[in-house]
Amino acid sequence: MFCKKQLMSDMSKMRIHVIACGVLAVDLKHLIGELDLDIKVTYLSGGLHRSPKELRRRLQAAIDEVSAAGEVDQIAIGYGVCGRGAVGIQARQVPLVFPRVHDCIALFLGSDAAYQRQFSQYSGTYYISAGWVKEKVQPHSAQADSAAPPVGPPVTPPVVPPSAFTPLTSGASAPPIPPGDGQEPCQCADPELARLVAQHGAENAQAIQHFLTSWQRNYQRAAFIDTGAAEHLGIAAVAKDMAARYGWKYEELAGNLDLLRKVLRCRVSDKEVLWVPPHHVTVYDPIARGLDAAPVWEIERQGAKVRDQVIEISTEGTAADDLPHPGTPREDNPARLGLGIDAGGTYTDVVIYEFGTNRVLQKAKALTTKWDYTLGIFEALDRLDASRLAQVDLVCISTTLATNAIVEGRGQKVGLLIMPPYGLFNDTDITHRPIAIIKGRLEITGTELSPIDPEEVRRVARRMVTEEKVGALAVAGYASHANPVHEAEVRRLIEAETGLPVTCGYDVSEQLDYTVRAQTAALNGRIIPILVSFLEQADHSLRQRGITAPIMVVRSDGALMSVGVARQRPIETILSGPAASVAGARFLAQVPTAFVVDVGGTTTDTALIVEGEVRTARRGGGACVGGWQTHVQSLDLRTCGLGGDSLIAYRHHQFHIGPRRVGPVSWLAARQPQLDETFGWIEQHLADYSSMPALLDIYFLNGRPDGTLTARERRFVEALAQRPHSGHELATRFQQHWWENFDIERLERQHLLVRCGLTPTDLLHVSGQFQRWDTAAAGRMTALFSRAIEVDESTLLKRVTDLFVRRLALEIFKKQLDEQVDGNELERSELCRALMDNWMGGGVSGIPGVPASNYHVRVRLEQPIIGIGAPVSYFLPAAAKLLETSAIIPEHADVANAIGAITSSVVIRRRAEVCPDMNGRYAVHGIPGAPTFTELAEARAAAIEVLRGMVAAAAGAAGTSQSRIQIVIHDNVAPLAEGGQVFIAQTIEARLTGRPDLQRSVVGE
Repeated sequence: MFCKKQLMSDMSKMRIHVIACGVLAVDLKHLIGELDLDIKVTYLSGGLHRSPKELRRRLQAAIDEVSAAGEVDQIAIGYGVCGRGAVGIQARQVPLVFPRVHDCIALFLGSDAAYQRQFSQYSGTYYISAGWVKEKVQPHSAQADSAAPPVGPPVTPPVVPPSAFTPLTSGASAPPIPPGDGQEPCQCADPELARLVAQHGAENAQAIQHFLTSWQRNYQRAAFIDTGAAEHLGIAAVAKDMAARYGWKYEELAGNLDLLRKVLRCRVSDKEVLWVPPHHVTVYDPIARGLDAAPVWEIERQGAKVRDQVIEISTEGTAADDLPHPGTPREDNPARLGLGIDAGGTYTDVVIYEFGTNRVLQKAKALTTKWDYTLGIFEALDRLDASRLAQVDLVCISTTLATNAIVEGRGQKVGLLIMPPYGLFNDTDITHRPIAIIKGRLEITGTELSPIDPEEVRRVARRMVTEEKVGALAVAGYASHANPVHEAEVRRLIEAETGLPVTCGYDVSEQLDYTVRAQTAALNGRIIPILVSFLEQADHSLRQRGITAPIMVVRSDGALMSVGVARQRPIETILSGPAASVAGARFLAQVPTAFVVDVGGTTTDTALIVEGEVRTARRGGGACVGGWQTHVQSLDLRTCGLGGDSLIAYRHHQFHIGPRRVGPVSWLAARQPQLDETFGWIEQHLADYSSMPALLDIYFLNGRPDGTLTARERRFVEALAQRPHSGHELATRFQQHWWENFDIERLERQHLLVRCGLTPTDLLHVSGQFQRWDTAAAGRMTALFSRAIEVDESTLLKRVTDLFVRRLALEIFKKQLDEQVDGNELERSELCRALMDNWMGGGVSGIPGVPASNYHVRVRLEQPIIGIGAPVSYFLPAAAKLLETSAIIPEHADVANAIGAITSSVVIRRRAEVCPDMNGRYAVHGIPGAPTFTELAEARAAAIEVLRGMVAAAAGAAGTSQSRIQIVIHDNVAPLAEGGQVFIAQTIEARLTGRPDLQRSVVGE
């Protein structure tokens, strides 16, 4: 096995110096004569593997001496890992070549693979070669190297020169110790045993010898490795004598010096040889369990901390000193008014915002209409001043539409084309169907192994469209995160062939696992028509109201994107609503570091702002929606089913809030005045509710049914068309058990029926803190609920309010814990639950019947809590008091989501990574082609130039003309045990932040 042919002609001209262990002297002398190369040799004494630190010191000293002389082109090293004594060796001005082996046994056998084969047959083998015997060194026991397979005893046997071996016949053994009292001289045939008897007495001598020779019993074989060196004559007899003396099997193994030949002749790294370029250092790769090389990192540091380098350029490549600051309105097109819209899970908020004064001029709310989001949006818009709407220059929308579509399984059929690693694919790797494997392979580094087949791509795409009836396609390939060239070319071919939208995996996820990118891309393609339809309806309806301003959409990380980008990548809007709320909280409170709590009608979302930046999910994490781990860049968000419209339940003498969201009874009464008869029926049958208060829930008909109803569903609908009914009344009327009413849930999912019940919003009406709908109906429902569970109303109000406050405080505390551990563990552990009960109970157990504790748990947060959402002001102050911090509830907290949408900016991020390869070059991962360069500075400059172009193109597509780009260069380095640092990679991120462009279109165009 030799190096590439183009290198071989140069080898005869190279000046090579070998630094090797003395045990290799016999065989190296033989090879050097055979190869006829200009080689000088320095031998270090054998046995240094027993002291890896000393081996490292002496090997580095020899390398430094040879390098300083400047008389050689390359230094070949005759050591393997050798107890990691070869780890941390630095190449100075001259490259080094190491065999990728654990120790010298593999060098004599030809490879680590040959060594492993021998080990699998006889794990306990005592190896002998001419070099070992001549150097009087016992072969390296792999036990000294935790990375190598064990080939020797737990206790290394003593080094025994050939002269010490007394030839014995096969099967001979030392004679037994004769009986005696140990006082007279021993007449043993074994001189060593006689010495032990004389020193320790006959009683102890045999036990001592048994201990000292215990290593022998860990071997089963003595093997002589015949490498063909002339000096081997007579050495085989040594191995035979050892086998006979200790009762081992004897075997002769054919040696192989090809690996040593390769070390002398090669100038590139491969699986068998490591070529260490100048100014690089050897490191231990725990995955490959062998040597690798990395650049020695020499940079100016402030103290011991390596700081990121930050530079700014423009999209044109010029200096950015005189460019406007991100977010500054363009003088030629200043923004006057903006319209923020948030179509949330429960309510739709709208605001008219004045950019020049940073003021909310007007705001309104309406219930979200999930069967048609535009209805709720325009109900809210109808409550705003039409003359101001006509002056709007920019519209920004956040929505839960994509989230709901994923959860509900809606969308179009998508065909997925994949390029797996080396063509290997298991059906369980990716569950999406239809799926097709196409040609085109990359190494993990992004290097092309085989190209795509354009005709195959066209043929597969046509088949997907004609036979599978797909409405969109997706493509993903192994290592596209490092080099997206294959995915980009497949997309170009498919779009030209079919005209359908195509999603690439590298566009929607940075996850290294290509199967995750593939499924995320397919999921994106599935929901494209849903968001496209919504945006088209929104644009049409806005134009009908005279609003011709450009529309932007909030992404899951809080940044804005144009409608065009949103149509291509709707999956990036899955957490659009929560992202807008956190952005609004940051804008309204102007606090650099704080918790953000958004208490809505359905959920409570908790996030963290650190030094003015909203914390996003760790790279490769992303949002999990409806059981799909999307791995789309999103907020680092905690969500729980706790809101103003959460259903209040009573089970096992305990109150529960949520996670189910229902319509408040106060709202229902304002919408459906004919509740008197419904309440009357409940009052007449109140005794039936004591065992099942959930049957107090009231249903009403929300829309017209289609033709797909079952007979039972049709009867429910006909009854509800007359007036709302409680669940118990429906069951009684149709002579069914209460659990059979779950048939209604399908009608709920279709938004045909709406369930209402007692909620915190109703209790706020009863207490007089919140007055929006029918307070009398809220009071009547509260009274019925109290009577059914036999708890007076004041107790009900207090216990439910306290429960809401405690759950809110617990969610905030969990968010803090999430920085280190899984916050949900608080509720899984009995110990944690006891501590939390004590904390929230003010030093008592919190459990009825259990006496007060003699300790008091306290929790104190160092950051304030910014509260937003309509119900937040009623619960957050008490929760903040439990957490011993302050609550900030800014003005307009009830519409913070819509404010966050209109005040957000376009943010474009693109990242590349410069990594050293095993031949001393630098590869740029994350840009097309994954090019390599000789110098790090050259690779970095190329990466910055490509990223600049990528960011400029993305910024234009996203809807901003901002030209300032911030480049952040982060050096990933690791310390060396001997001091200094080793270079791992350099991450380069280009980021552009800017306000959207404002250009009104003409009505009717």
